[in-house]
Amino acid sequence: MPSFKALVEHSSDVISLLSAKGEVLYASPSSHKVFGYLPEEMIGQNAFEFVHPKDRFYSEAALQEVLDKPPGPRQVETRMRQKSGEWCWVESTISNLLDKPPVAAIVVNFREIGVRKAQAEQSSRQTQDLARANAVLEDFAYSVAHDLKEPLRSISMFTEIMVREAQLDDRGHQHAHFILDGVQRISALLEGLDTFAARGFTSVSQRLDLSVVLAQALQDLGHAITSNSVNVTVGDLPCIVGNQNHLVRIFENLITNAIKYRSQAPLQIHISAEQLGPQWLIRLRDNGIGIAPENQEQIFGLLKRLHGPEIPGVGIGLALCRKQIEAAGGTIWVESEPGAGSTFCFTVPAVPEGHAEFFQAEENGEKDQVQDAHPRWRGIRRVAAS
Repeated sequence: MPSFKALVEHSSDVISLLSAKGEVLYASPSSHKVFGYLPEEMIGQNAFEFVHPKDRFYSEAALQEVLDKPPGPRQVETRMRQKSGEWCWVESTISNLLDKPPVAAIVVNFREIGVRKAQAEQSSRQTQDLARANAVLEDFAYSVAHDLKEPLRSISMFTEIMVREAQLDDRGHQHAHFILDGVQRISALLEGLDTFAARGFTSVSQRLDLSVVLAQALQDLGHAITSNSVNVTVGDLPCIVGNQNHLVRIFENLITNAIKYRSQAPLQIHISAEQLGPQWLIRLRDNGIGIAPENQEQIFGLLKRLHGPEIPGVGIGLALCRKQIEAAGGTIWVESEPGAGSTFCFTVPAVPEGHAEFFQAEENGEKDQVQDAHPRWRGIRRVAAS
């Protein structure tokens, strides 16, 4: 024991020795600084009497675990009662050294983490505040998008009537054209804001054949692809878990962007997939004009554009892609250099291991039996290839 005491005498952490039943056999001098108790005031007490009632279960479970499975340490965060009656957060590391003389006890290292806990709680509050602010902003965008549509329709309609019925010279026709063009661009912007502000971007448990999802996107963009002589090649695509409508929209946005920002060379787009653990990494590579590194994060911002009106768009497509992908637990980024094309990369969840059994059973008409045996599969449905 003397050597052990010498080791912990000046430790800033509280180090205690407990019996197998939790009785305090020894407490280091730092117990007075952290908890306010002199070591002799703690000795003979049951250590769990100092633990907050709501945290006592976790402390007792950690002690029981090191008794059942020695000697590996266990960590638990709890609130401890100080002599003043206040509670402080500590991280307790519990080790079973009952069979290790001269200690022959349960060793508990208490480290105060009050500041860290307060910072974590503050960060959590800030995250919640940000989420609420985003929700208010989305509601505002939704309201504005709807409220302005009718006045814009009126402006467009009466401008067209004026062009037909009024005696306008060339300059007047030009001004009317500017009005209608502005109305069209604002309408497109409001439509994008309406879509971006739409709720319901939570992840949906659907098994999807990504090649079928891409085929739908290519079919929807058939005219744009044909009229721009775009050559789209596709590697092997997996079955994933996701929302079909969102993924179709994501592919459409990325392909449309590649068409908008093409170079003088014939446009080539290649789509591929690579599995990375529980996720699939999807890449869409083009040979377009490319994006400078300093602008690669900016393009995912709402209403952020790098070019003027010579290239159509309102700066919502990529922001919408990021919102939908992150809502499903994935991420999206771009790898590019000016003049060297761009590769847009995003991740989607892979079908969890063992779920293939469920989908096969569904095809065999045995879904209910499999769901009863594997409750975690309840609610999952397959979107079949069409």
